[in-house]
This record gives sequence, C-alpha cells and structure tokens, in this order.
Amino acid sequence: MYQEVHTDNIAARAHAPEVAELFQRFRLGANGAAGVPYEAFCQEIMPGFGADLMVLAPTDDGDYAFIHYGQEIVRYVGASRLKERVSAMAPQVARFTIACCDRALSEGGAIYTVHRSLSTVRVSLWERLIMPATAADGRRFLIAFSRPLQFHEELLKAVLETSPSGIVALRAIRSEAGNVERTVILTANRRAAVIAGRPDHDPVDEDARTGLPFLAEPTVWRRCLSALELRRPDMIETSFSSGGQTVWLRIAVAPLGDGLVLTITDVSDLTVANQTLKSRAATLALEIGRERATRRALSQEIGQREEREQQLRRLAETDPLTALLNRRSFTEKANAAISACEASGTAIALIVVDLDHFKSVNDSHGHPAGDAVIRAFADLLLGLARTDLDLVGRFGGEEFAILLPGADLEMALRTALLIQDELAARRLPVSEALALQVSASLGVAARLGSETLPALVERADRALYRAKNEGRGCIRLADPDISVAA
Repeated sequence: MYQEVHTDNIAARAHAPEVAELFQRFRLGANGAAGVPYEAFCQEIMPGFGADLMVLAPTDDGDYAFIHYGQEIVRYVGASRLKERVSAMAPQVARFTIACCDRALSEGGAIYTVHRSLSTVRVSLWERLIMPATAADGRRFLIAFSRPLQFHEELLKAVLETSPSGIVALRAIRSEAGNVERTVILTANRRAAVIAGRPDHDPVDEDARTGLPFLAEPTVWRRCLSALELRRPDMIETSFSSGGQTVWLRIAVAPLGDGLVLTITDVSDLTVANQTLKSRAATLALEIGRERATRRALSQEIGQREEREQQLRRLAETDPLTALLNRRSFTEKANAAISACEASGTAIALIVVDLDHFKSVNDSHGHPAGDAVIRAFADLLLGLARTDLDLVGRFGGEEFAILLPGADLEMALRTALLIQDELAARRLPVSEALALQVSASLGVAARLGSETLPALVERADRALYRAKNEGRGCIRLADPDISVAA
C-alpha cells in the first residue's frame, strides 16, 4: 500500500490549502508534548473545518475510537465511522493509521500523511494532518484533517482509458531537506504502458524512471524536475529505442500538487511524415504548385493536431456518457460563478437531483438501458437550463447538479418544479422499442452570505437526502421549515 509520513515541510507538501492553515494554528497553540489544548482548539477550528475533521480517542487496548467524523469524509467513504474503532478499517490502513496516531501522541507534534485507499471506490489517495491534543482533565485526543486527493476512478476510466495519448500522474518523494529524491507513479493508463514498450505491465507505485524508461534520459528528467520545482508547464520532444525501433514522443508536463501529470503522445508517424515532407519540399523547392500543396498539407496536419488537443481538453472537462460537466470541472466553474455573483451582489442557487430507484433500471433492463436513461435525463436538464448562464454537471452515477447564477430560492424552486413536471410528462427513451417513466428527488439551496461552494453543496445534499427519506419523487428545500411535495 502506498503511504507517506512527514513531520517537516508540511505546508509545502500539502495538497489542500487547509492543511497549511491548520498546521499554522496548531503550531501557535501547541504546548510541548501535550500538543494543543483540546477544548479551546476544537472551539477554534470546528466551525470552519469540522466537515473534514476526524477526532479520535485512544482506547485501553491500543486502538482508537472515532468520536467525530466529518460529513465531507462520510460523502467520500460512503458511510460514517462514528463510534467505530480504527481497527475496523481495512487491515493495512488500520495499522498505518494507528502507527501514525501513536507517533503523534508520543512526540506531541503534527504529522502529515498520504496513503492509498483500499476500501473506497471513488478516491485513490487521502492526505491527513494528525494533531495531538490534551483535554483539561488530562485525556489525550487526536484531531485529524482528512481529505481525498483528486484521483477518481470515474475520471481514470472516462479520460485516461479513452485517451489516444498516454497519461501518467507522478508524486514527488522528498528528502528531509525538501529535495526531490525520486517520483512515484500514482496512476497510468494502458496507453502509457504501450508507449513505454511494456503493454502488459502495470507501472503504478514504481519509480517513474524505472516504469517509464524514456524519463531516464537526463535532459528529459531535468526538465521534468524543473517543471515541478518552478510550477511551470513544459513541452518536451524526445526519442528512445523500443523493440529495435526508434519511438518519437511529445510529452506535455504540467504540475499537479506536489507532483506532475504527463501527457505522452507517440508522434513517430508524424515525425517521419514531417521528415518526408521536408525532403520533398527541398527537392521540389522550385515548383511553386508543389510548394503550395506541401503548405496545405502542413496546415491540415496542424489543424488536426489542434483539434486533437481540443478533444483532449473536452474529455478532461466533461462526463463521457452525458457530455455534461464532470464534478471537477463543475466545481471549478461553480467557484468562479460564485465569485462573480459575490462581486456583483447577485444571488445564486444550487439544485441537486438524484434519479429514484435507478438500481432497479439496471437490474431489470441492463446497464445499457441505465446508461440510456442517464443520457436522456441529461438532455432533459440541458433543455431546461439557460445555456449562456447555468452550469449543469454530473456528480456521478445518477446524481446531477444545476447551478443557477442570479437565482434566489424561489426561482430555483420554480426550476426544480419544472424539472419534475417534464419528468412526469414524458418517458425517457431507452431504445426504439422501450421508454421508461422515472422520477427524481431534488434538493434546493440558495447561497447564504459568503457561503462556500462545499457548504452550499452540503446543504443541498441534506435537502436531497430528506427528499429520499420522505418518499422520493419530491423536492425539499435547504430550509427545513419549507417543503414542496411533487
């Protein structure tokens, strides 16, 4: 199991900015081996960070019990571990977590960790900041910020495995002085292994220069390290020998967290074509007609290359089944929309929608039918959205979100009612011979004050869960005193 443990350069290593802020607060409040005062520290950080926090209490038998388990963690894990013990987790994760907690209590200092998830489906890596604390009565506790690094299985399947290019994510392993000693492959699609000349080999968790031999070339590796340290993207062209042939590569390097994302394209055919064109252009330099034809061919090649790059960007931003925004892209655009509304003083609202009894569609008619229902419902949402203003995204599975800039709660409610009316008035086509009547549950929330997007999503989700628990096929508002039946 991939794992890291650090007690130095924590702010620089962390992916989430909240880690640096919490670490600074811990340092200001820490009192030697006792860590921070438990009651005062919880009162200080729970309002702003509680959704991403776990609080653990040591047990008499060397285990730890969860006495607080944040809602954002529940969303990713899929269930709450409140009042459970750490030993109930997957054995490797449990041993790793207990060892880190023991060390934090023993040393009295904060510990930053990264580990690979073994039980959750959607998250590959988690980062944690574990902070020891002592209560007024002498009891010891551990307060842990826990958040997933954004490597989702859905993204890997939808983008990586359908990409014509090799895509690889690397994470830096640093020395105590903060220098990069090596990089580890966190994920790599099959195309990357094929390009590397090892189609049947899975390079995950290997050293990057071992798993991807073309990175071992000193010039290429120096440029990768430079892109990592300077936080600046780069485009590298190189060649290496594979199976007795020379393979030409174009490698786009982009920083991500404390690591890199590499997009690797085999341009051997293009390189040979370019060399052939150059040779023919030199031979036929005096023939104006041929010269113009060559220019047109080059222009067409450049246009095709730009089109492929645009397709890759679209793949990275959209859900492949529905062409809606994926969760990462929806989050980025929603944060920008919230900032714009905040600057202009206008309202903004969010609707979260979940198709009811969707599992029964897959069980009764098969997964292709379920996919057809998802696509048809996405088309319905797009048809109702304001194309120049609203954001429509697929959060995963049968869950969708619609952000309505300029809308207050009343306007968002009207939109939610319109969605239900459209669903009630039509059957969603599955095939030429079959259409299904489906219903949906909706949660609606309007932004309050300077509320962040995660908080807005959480309130809308809570309203959605109420709709699910209160019979499905209905709308519930984030204000618990107001509800609307379908």
